[in-house]
Amino acid sequence: MNNLTNKEVVKRFFEIYNTQDYEAAYKYIVPNYIDHGLPQVRSVEDAIEILKLTHKSFPDIKVIIDDLIEENDKVVFRGCFTATHLGEFLGIPSSGAKIKFEALEIFKVENQKITESWGYWPLLEIVNQIQVSQKL
Repeated sequence: MNNLTNKEVVKRFFEIYNTQDYEAAYKYIVPNYIDHGLPQVRSVEDAIEILKLTHKSFPDIKVIIDDLIEENDKVVFRGCFTATHLGEFLGIPSSGAKIKFEALEIFKVENQKITESWGYWPLLEIVNQIQVSQKL
């Protein structure tokens, strides 16, 4: 791996959503990675499982990075996700709903690998979009 900037590391991590290349996570995330927004994520393997679950619920999920802002060892991500709800999500069966949402996340990057993150995913907004489509 060439010397990637912290922003490039985060950008390549988000490409996993678009490519479903889970092995790439090992290149960009440390083994003992901690996601402070998801208490069940305490390793790179946990992060990969979350990615796989996301793809099960939303196989066509795509992310567009709107902003990457770097300060010291942290990178702030703001992006837009689009997806179709084609698998169970939080107990809600597949609905075919098209969803779109923004997310915010802060990543700590050390030695070209993500070590920690603090994120905001609008779960209520996602569920509401699915439920509204079911009523149509």
